[in-house]
Amino acid sequence: MASMNDICREKSILSDVQIRILNNSVDLLQFASDLSQREINVFVLGKQKDTLVLAAQRTPLFLRLSETVAEAAAGESITAYDEPLALRVFHTGTPLKGAKEREFGKMEPMMAYPFVDNAGDTIAVITFVGKVENNRNILTDTAFQALQVPIIDESRKLYQALSVQDGIILISGEGKVVYADEMAESIMHLRGRDIRLAGENIYNSRVNLSGAKKALATHEGFVEDIRHGKIIFTQRVIPLLSGGKVSRIIIVITERTEIHRKEEELMVKTSVIKEIHHRVKNNLQTIASLLRMQMRRVESQEAKDVLQESLHRILSISLVHEILSHHDEENIDISDVAQKLLTLLLHSMVSRENRIEAKFEGQKLILPSEAATSLALVINELITNAIEHGFEGIHEGTISVTIHNEGTWGMMVIADNGRGMDIEAVRNYKGRKHLGLQIVSTLVEKDLQGTLKFSLAEPQGTKAIIRFPLHTKGE
Repeated sequence: MASMNDICREKSILSDVQIRILNNSVDLLQFASDLSQREINVFVLGKQKDTLVLAAQRTPLFLRLSETVAEAAAGESITAYDEPLALRVFHTGTPLKGAKEREFGKMEPMMAYPFVDNAGDTIAVITFVGKVENNRNILTDTAFQALQVPIIDESRKLYQALSVQDGIILISGEGKVVYADEMAESIMHLRGRDIRLAGENIYNSRVNLSGAKKALATHEGFVEDIRHGKIIFTQRVIPLLSGGKVSRIIIVITERTEIHRKEEELMVKTSVIKEIHHRVKNNLQTIASLLRMQMRRVESQEAKDVLQESLHRILSISLVHEILSHHDEENIDISDVAQKLLTLLLHSMVSRENRIEAKFEGQKLILPSEAATSLALVINELITNAIEHGFEGIHEGTISVTIHNEGTWGMMVIADNGRGMDIEAVRNYKGRKHLGLQIVSTLVEKDLQGTLKFSLAEPQGTKAIIRFPLHTKGE
């Protein structure tokens, strides 16, 4: 679906400045629709005379939860005959109340408001459609006021879409509670409030709405958690300004004791998992140290080579666990792993007399830890093979690792400009001499459900190409 910005640029008569002003309201539309409990439509004037363009549409929470929500027709051109009230608001610049025919013979109440730019010119008309109870009409007016407040990054969290657990309280600029829905009354009852909120004044009653007092004093919104015994509430306090003064305050209050308890449990589990990864990494590094000690005590070069290969494989797995020990999720950026492995292997395997350079190019590619561990071993084997065999007898060259996303597939290419390999021999690898390539093949085909292909690089050297589906979890 095209964005409101794109629709306005392509189909409306608005200037770039006016489009930017209108586009500031995009992130507020869903909040306003949920608050008003009515469908919102944003109309702009089309390039043809007496035509409108539907620039954006949002449906309220209860319709989003329904299976009968119609697909928004954003971008559609509409004649004056279909939306006469909206066109009249463009011409008069004043809000109008009317009705909209949803289906043949079925009318629903509608309010249409002019959305003006800094010069006071109407650049859009915003309509609220749907039947609500009389005492909820104030929500529509409040929602339109909220749409006119420029949103900044710091206040974005205040205007998140509402949920069925949210209660709404509206307070006037004088501190009087002008509206409170059933959920808000119920939540305040849990806080020890035994009389109705509506009509109370926050300055001379037992209403504990200190957040509203703070917003009236500072003109700033905020989110805060409140504890009442074992019960935890979260409230979003949103002041609406007019002429530099607070005209109304929206309080969204949510009882989230159970959610908070689950979040704390999740934090504990996350900390435990991170600690496990940290200990696994330490244990693997201890094993690596033991292998180094053993390498110094064996005389057979073949035995030393085997221990060295095992050491690098262990360190590759250790690196994955080290990165996971610093993350809150069991997912990892394989580009981060590949870059660190490339540096680690060149540093530990290439002597100072040789000049083997590393080149890395990679997009961020998030994978489950199982898949990341398999790929880390693949990277280790291929880079190790390139250093040991591709540059045998060669004192300088380049090893490159490239990782990128191809839609539902990941692609990794490891190439060197060394001696090059006998591709036919590689395709028929067997035995101890090519154990590393057997490991790579098994990991790619079995663990990652991917494909492995070797070819000659240009102008010389060897290139390994690995493709794997991004949905894989290494199972």
